Amino acid sequence: MYCDNCGCELGENVRKCPVCGKEFPLIEPEADDSTTVLTSEPDVDEDDDSTTVLTGGTQGMPQMMQQPQGNPVPPQQPQMGMPQPQIMPQEGADIMIKKKGEKKGMSKGAKAALIAIPVVIVIAIGVLAFIFVPKFRKYNEANDLMDQGKVEEAVTLYKDLGKFKDSYTKANGDAYYEYAEGLEKEGKNLEAAEYYKKSGNSRKAAENYSKSSDGDEESFSSDDAFDKAYQCYYNAGMDQMNAASYDAAIDAFNNAGSYKDASDKVIECTYKKAEALITAKKYDDAISILSTIEEYSDSQTLLAKCYYNKASELLDSGKYDDAYDMYMKSEFDDYKNKASECTYKKAEQYYKNKDYENAIKSYDKVDKDYKDCVAEKDKCYQALGAQAYKNKEYKKSVDYYEKVVKTDVSKKIANGKLAFANANKNAANETTMTYLGELRYDGNEKAQKLYSELVKWNIESFVNSSEKDLDKGSNSIKTKDGSDIYIHTSFGFDGDDSMKISGYVVYADGNKSDVITFSDPVVDGWSTWVKISGDSAPKGVTYLYLQNETTKKIIEVYPFTNLNCWLWNSTSRGLLRAVTRVSVT
Repeated sequence: MYCDNCGCELGENVRKCPVCGKEFPLIEPEADDSTTVLTSEPDVDEDDDSTTVLTGGTQGMPQMMQQPQGNPVPPQQPQMGMPQPQIMPQEGADIMIKKKGEKKGMSKGAKAALIAIPVVIVIAIGVLAFIFVPKFRKYNEANDLMDQGKVEEAVTLYKDLGKFKDSYTKANGDAYYEYAEGLEKEGKNLEAAEYYKKSGNSRKAAENYSKSSDGDEESFSSDDAFDKAYQCYYNAGMDQMNAASYDAAIDAFNNAGSYKDASDKVIECTYKKAEALITAKKYDDAISILSTIEEYSDSQTLLAKCYYNKASELLDSGKYDDAYDMYMKSEFDDYKNKASECTYKKAEQYYKNKDYENAIKSYDKVDKDYKDCVAEKDKCYQALGAQAYKNKEYKKSVDYYEKVVKTDVSKKIANGKLAFANANKNAANETTMTYLGELRYDGNEKAQKLYSELVKWNIESFVNSSEKDLDKGSNSIKTKDGSDIYIHTSFGFDGDDSMKISGYVVYADGNKSDVITFSDPVVDGWSTWVKISGDSAPKGVTYLYLQNETTKKIIEVYPFTNLNCWLWNSTSRGLLRAVTRVSVT
């Protein structure tokens, strides 16, 4: 028996086609008056015109057609779709064929036609079965693969089937869509989204996907595949965010496109990821992330906190420069004090390593009010001064000692200056004469002695605010309302010698005046005065330099302190007048 739907060959008592699934009812055999009866000894009814008698006996009769002994067997109903065997009379056989309603005198052509029709039907059924039975089998195989989750393999088979049943739509998106629906129901949103996306792309990529090759419209289930994908991506993002898997959540929300508030969720997840990183003390990563969402919520505050915490880590690990920079970036809490701590500790480290220069540089960056920073810096200068003095670098030693603020090192300064002068006994050396001038007017007898050896003259200066006041005063002056300053100088010599002199002034800020010229040479007992505009001299120590015009030797260096504290005009700075006159006894 064969299936009348797909042509598949069926076994005995099969009530359902294994290929197409069609069911068949149980059919009971019934007697049919039109059944052809073949007998070896037919009863001949002479009165029946429909009887045809073939003589020749039963020799050559097919065994299957012989009547068995015993109970009679009812005639079998011919099976649908199965070709019926044709019994051809054999030579020498007498066979009677009795068929109800057959007219006498049937032609041989008619008899041949009756035999040929079933043959044609059988051939047609065979051809159809050859074509369609494999397709049904492949289609069912594809469906089975879908049930097993082997979607790609199923899609390959659907593509091979072409337009068979709904294979075309399944091959071009619907199979993915169907599988995605199942995943979505199971709560596997991310996987579902991927298959929905595949469904949409597959359908979009198919040639003429909306129509079959013959122009007929195809009915797709995957029209909203992309919308479903975005929805599932969003739901997957929510799942991942709730599970604190922020990277996966961000990826999912990004794939969700403009669905709902997906873009806002990306920022929210980024913020939450930064919080998690801060908790894990991964400050560099947190800083990198927060820098991208500075306008979100309190990201700025959180970023500042990250800088601060990172700086604290660096401080604890001894990376003071990096810690300092990070504290200054943070501007969080007590960052200035912490930055000073970084620099202070670095300076301490330099000091322990006797790297005093770098220690000083570090202390210079520290807030002056932080701990005892100034005193610690003084220690560095003293160490450098002592080191330089030991190396006979006397000027450098003096420079270091003069930078000491809180400790009295005046004796060390004097020793350094005197040592330099002794090492450089040359009246033409400005540094030597400056040091001797400072020491002389400070009452250093050794300096006075060395000065006399170099100059050979007895020269002495003082300062006041009057041209006519020749009384010696102190070596400092405080004028009123920017009044003029007068520097008086007297000259003594044990002989008849004289000299033409010139000079210049070096102000407290390091600026130097133009050359001062005097009207007459000086001799023993004579004196000069130089008038300086009061608003031209800044507060601090000012120096008067006088030199022998002929020998170019410096004969006088007079330092005095200007105590004025008004705002002075550097553009009007200059000497108003220089005069040489005879001293009155």
